[in-house]
Amino acid sequence: MKAVGNLKVRTLSVVAICIWLGLYACAHHQAARDVDQKPDAPSLDIWLDDTLIPYLVLQLGRHPRFKGQPVLLVRMQGDHVQPRIDDLTDQIRQKIMDALLKEPGLDLSWRPAIYSWRHHRSLEEVSCGDFRKIHYFIGIDCGLTEVERRLYVKVRALNITEQKWVSGFGKSWQGTPTVLQSAALSREHPDDYLRGLRPLPFSDRQPDLLAAYLARNLSCLMRQGEEVDPVVYVENVAVDSPKVFRTTLELVAKYLARFGEVEVTDDPNQANVTVVSEIHSIHQNLRQIWVAARHHKGATYLPGAETEAYVLLDAPKQTTVAGNQPTMPPKPKPSLQQVNPPLLISSFGLLTPLEPAVCATETPWISGIRRVKSREHLASGSCLAIEVGLFVPAYVFLVGQDADGRQTVLFPSDCPAFLSIPALHQPGNLFRFPPLSAPDQGILVIDGSPGMERVYAIAITEQDLATRFADRLAEHRGLCRPSNSFEGLRPVASSVSSDRRIQDWQKYLSNLSDRYPGLVEWREILLVIS
Repeated sequence: MKAVGNLKVRTLSVVAICIWLGLYACAHHQAARDVDQKPDAPSLDIWLDDTLIPYLVLQLGRHPRFKGQPVLLVRMQGDHVQPRIDDLTDQIRQKIMDALLKEPGLDLSWRPAIYSWRHHRSLEEVSCGDFRKIHYFIGIDCGLTEVERRLYVKVRALNITEQKWVSGFGKSWQGTPTVLQSAALSREHPDDYLRGLRPLPFSDRQPDLLAAYLARNLSCLMRQGEEVDPVVYVENVAVDSPKVFRTTLELVAKYLARFGEVEVTDDPNQANVTVVSEIHSIHQNLRQIWVAARHHKGATYLPGAETEAYVLLDAPKQTTVAGNQPTMPPKPKPSLQQVNPPLLISSFGLLTPLEPAVCATETPWISGIRRVKSREHLASGSCLAIEVGLFVPAYVFLVGQDADGRQTVLFPSDCPAFLSIPALHQPGNLFRFPPLSAPDQGILVIDGSPGMERVYAIAITEQDLATRFADRLAEHRGLCRPSNSFEGLRPVASSVSSDRRIQDWQKYLSNLSDRYPGLVEWREILLVIS
């Protein structure tokens, strides 16, 4: 027998996962809530206006490291610049840029979206962004925390040349997301600020956009150049170069010819400026094209008159010789667990306290939370909670299976503390069982013999199908219910092996999901109990 609080619960020794239930006095309830409560942070808009923007103005405007150095605001996740940006990060970036552009002396790069070439007639009409090499990325990292699903915003600076974070620079915020903020965070689109840079290269099907990008940069460079009446010859790349680059240079010549201040010639001897290019292989199908303008006589380059862009080539298609079949890599063997793309379950995981010693306390989650990896080794006595996310509304079932292959229905539960929790759950809200917000209701505790344990999440969208599945699960023991089957009365000689039980259960789930595609989905996590 194990006791928590003043309610005792029988431990199911043959099942690896059991539950401790406890009822505490009102004082205990109040104390737990006081510990968990945190003062709400100021709203995101207030934090941006009162904290982040003044900080960026001070740092970018006065710090010697950033003074005179072009910087670009981008979306980052972890240590990586993201080629796609969500609407919330985009809104934050725009708010920051609007404020920074009002401050004199800040060297803020602006990279407008690249469109097909517009019919400018003068160099003065070109809207020149910052075509110089960017030295710093100011990274904006927005997202939701894994466990509490709180909105966070982190701002850091990355030195692109050194590929290092700037130490001592950064601000962060956390708070409860609004409905609009959550929706904006889920909407993403390509970040045109990065088009042509390595995080978002041009495609080899975009020679017109690539040419517009290069021509715009060259026109801005020539606008501040030394040549008063430039006569330009655009030297094309070698004939064996990918076609996208040959087409691009041809278009660059046509785009530059539209400017009244620029004369483009097909005769290199008539030119006083020659546009030359080089193509470099960066990695696999990624190329970088450098375009520079130089004086025709003396072959000296115009100061600063060079620009570059990244291009991603399509992988070469595999060709075959008549009579021969292409060599294809062997297909990996599918596991018994379904391998179709997820349709119902967006996430499935196990949570455990950072400090195992607090499992037997009234506040097991106060030390923090971490995620349990599949096949992770856990000691007997460790405690868990299960977390499931959904793409669509669905009925959720949670089942444990011990090393002997015997199942225990974890949820829906007949335990009094959990009777009020509905089986139907909605997308956008993570379902955690037992609830982390009410640890007094109970916590799952590993209490079994060493071996491989399994936890399953099953999602079913159709009510009648979910009811029939629940009837099927009623044959097995629950957290607070003995088994309804007569398996324990069978003779020893007729007992089924543990491997057979596990295979039969997984085969049943696979057949169910195959028979009702789009209506049933299941996931599995394995644990090693030591």
